[in-house]
Amino acid sequence: MKMRLALAAAVLAAVPLALLALPALATSNGPTGPPPPKIVNLHGAYERARPHVRLGRIRIAGVVPPPGRRVRTRRLASGCTEPNCPPPYGGGPVQHAPSVYLLLWGPNWPTTSGAYAQLYNLYKGLGVTSRDTWSTVTSQYRDGSGSPAFSGSVFAGVFHDTNAPPASVTPGDLAAEADGFATTEKIANPADAQVVVASQPGTCFSDGFVGSCGVGNPNGTYCAWHSISNEPFTNLPYLLDAESASTTCGENWINAGSAGTYDGFSMVAGHEYAETITDPNAATGWIDNSDTVSGGEIGDKCAWGGALWGGHDPEGDVRLSTGTFAMQSLWSNSAGGCVMSSDRVTVSTPGGQASTIGRGVSLQIHATSGAGGALSFKASGLPAGLSISASGLISGTPSVTAASYRTTVTATDSHGVSGSVAFPWSVRSGSGPVRGFGSKCADDYRSRTVNGNKIDIWTCNGGGGQKLTFLANGEVTVLGKCLRDSGGRVILYACNGATSEQWTRHSNGEYVIRYNGQCLTVPSATNGTQLVLAGCNGGTRQRWSLP
Repeated sequence: MKMRLALAAAVLAAVPLALLALPALATSNGPTGPPPPKIVNLHGAYERARPHVRLGRIRIAGVVPPPGRRVRTRRLASGCTEPNCPPPYGGGPVQHAPSVYLLLWGPNWPTTSGAYAQLYNLYKGLGVTSRDTWSTVTSQYRDGSGSPAFSGSVFAGVFHDTNAPPASVTPGDLAAEADGFATTEKIANPADAQVVVASQPGTCFSDGFVGSCGVGNPNGTYCAWHSISNEPFTNLPYLLDAESASTTCGENWINAGSAGTYDGFSMVAGHEYAETITDPNAATGWIDNSDTVSGGEIGDKCAWGGALWGGHDPEGDVRLSTGTFAMQSLWSNSAGGCVMSSDRVTVSTPGGQASTIGRGVSLQIHATSGAGGALSFKASGLPAGLSISASGLISGTPSVTAASYRTTVTATDSHGVSGSVAFPWSVRSGSGPVRGFGSKCADDYRSRTVNGNKIDIWTCNGGGGQKLTFLANGEVTVLGKCLRDSGGRVILYACNGATSEQWTRHSNGEYVIRYNGQCLTVPSATNGTQLVLAGCNGGTRQRWSLP
């Protein structure tokens, strides 16, 4: 269930910011206790950069709106309906080896809070492909020089500028902070850098942050965005400022209670991270400029699970090497929709299967995972008596009546990604003598195919009248005609599919006629004694061997 903590806006407005209790460091979404950030003094660098800020052609992109906003889809002449149209390539760059620098701005940044731990552990875990198959969704988006690639953590470190932001922060101020940082830290490859400017609680923004100045603002327009000056950067406000009775930026969006307090931090930060990879020079990379519904980038099209336009896109917890984080899906052109992972599990079909009651089965199912690693298997719709091991081996002995089954096998990898295959499985009882009480065989009396001929008990001789065939629909035939109930006695008659001709075999050897639930019974072991139907009791006179 999607939830968020409701805090009355009036109460927040009445309490001075300095007295607001900051969340504790502990969070169930990821490991706690990250090291403190590196302290940097960017005041001089910021002032020098301010006159030379060069925001991109589109000043801000990848805007994450508050989830309470509602927009309508829009059908294009091409036939697709926005926002579910693939973003085309605009000719600009993508990031080939992303590096994320987390820059905390302001002296009051709570570096012992769960928000800090959430961001630190999120960025440290992204790019570690032994667990992260979410980032690798971006690898399909190429430019003329190649595609994004991941060989380890994208995290380049966390830094804390203890100088206070301006009273009303503009996009230019954020660009100057990022430019000053990049110059001070001598970032070697700014094209592949992402400077995430995370401003302290209570920061005011001139351009419409939903929780500007620590009070929920229902007229606010965004939770975060990204842009470019001399390097790509992200504006990531302190998102808990937005949590009030009327606005939210994702608290408890995926997880309830304390486990979801920082859901918004990972969802919004992940959104901007992925879009900066695929469109770092805003609106020149992979972006659908015809999409006026969502914004057109690969995170925009899947924002808040599509809730803004009544969609149902994937979202949920992503398990990284550094913890578990609430994340949204990303648009995949190759999949034609929003996906949580580039990983795919493919299960090979074994084809249709046919087995015989009482005869052992051994069938190994094979599957592959794009991320590698071990797979675990489950199955549904197996014939009774069969089971599947965690390694995908189906084994056992079919123990029920002849029938047709629809079996589905699902393989799941260590990332929680699964794939399935379905195939038909028929079980038959085979053809041959059915041995019962006194080691005598069910017999078509005198091997005649006349309607009404009785079925009796006789010394087994291998003759044609003792060769019974069990069909998938439950019929039992001898010489082309079916065993039928006739007033409690068993006769041979032309097959017509009636329930008086359909039998179910129980695992204890009983043959039960379907229309009244009585069992095939041997009154006497004397040759020529006609078989009858009687209430099932599990006795030896009602137990039959398999053909």
